[in-house]
Amino acid sequence: MAKQLSLVRNWCSELVSVVCVNRNGGLESVPGNLEEIDEYSAVVLSERPVPIASRVHVACSTHILRGVSRTCEFVPQLGYFIEIELAPASRWSPQWFSPRHLVPVRKYSVGLSA
Repeated sequence: MAKQLSLVRNWCSELVSVVCVNRNGGLESVPGNLEEIDEYSAVVLSERPVPIASRVHVACSTHILRGVSRTCEFVPQLGYFIEIELAPASRWSPQWFSPRHLVPVRKYSVGLSA
């Protein structure tokens, strides 16, 4: 039986720090702006790249989101768009944390096979 999963992608704006855990266990902080967020992922715009598949913590004003960097795409004159897959224990909901200037943009459904 197929299940429908509704996802909402949200635009937002919130200054954050992306803290990368490197191979030696050290931490490197990259400043950025949280641009998009949904239950399973977040997108941060930064002036510096983050290695793909890095464990990251996104430090917001009142919360920390944990996950793994999935993509890091350079856009000239803007910077690096870093997509982060959120860890299961760090799934986002607006009741838990709402970034500044939160704007729901699109809602779409995905069919899942059981």
